[in-house]
Amino acid sequence: MDIRFLTFTDFHSVYFYRAITLSILVAIGGLLVIRSPDTRLPELLLVGGCLLPMAWRFALEWRRLNNAKPASVHNDELILSSERGHRQIALSSVAAVTSKHSLFMVRRYRSWSEHLAFVEFTLHNGERIYTLAESALFESPAAKQSLAAIRAAVLAAKVRSAATDSDATLAR
Repeated sequence: MDIRFLTFTDFHSVYFYRAITLSILVAIGGLLVIRSPDTRLPELLLVGGCLLPMAWRFALEWRRLNNAKPASVHNDELILSSERGHRQIALSSVAAVTSKHSLFMVRRYRSWSEHLAFVEFTLHNGERIYTLAESALFESPAAKQSLAAIRAAVLAAKVRSAATDSDATLAR
């Protein structure tokens, strides 16, 4: 099974580079405001028109990263780790698994091959759980190999759970 979730220490690298990316976006915004009286309107609109969607996407990814926790799959369970404790969720309770590309959240700069994807687990009760996985640059869907491995693990866990439930029903 080739599931490439980020480790706890990799999450801290993402937090570090998130702060650097925020400082770069704030610096660009500050320069835009400072230089706005001397800049012509079309140039100002062009830079502002590019900066606004970038800031929106960065805020969206910031929110997703705040909800994400380091995870691993072991013995038909999704194990989530955080500083506040650990949580184990049966893979058979996962309803859907999706992934989304990350544009601004990175583990290190200057690496075209190491991008990240947000992986979202939707449980049967409607709860959504997020983590990060390694992804290639133009991979579609994001983290394709990890996503396929996760879906296979979820399917296998559901089959084992259904077999156990039917054996228990027959034993009665």
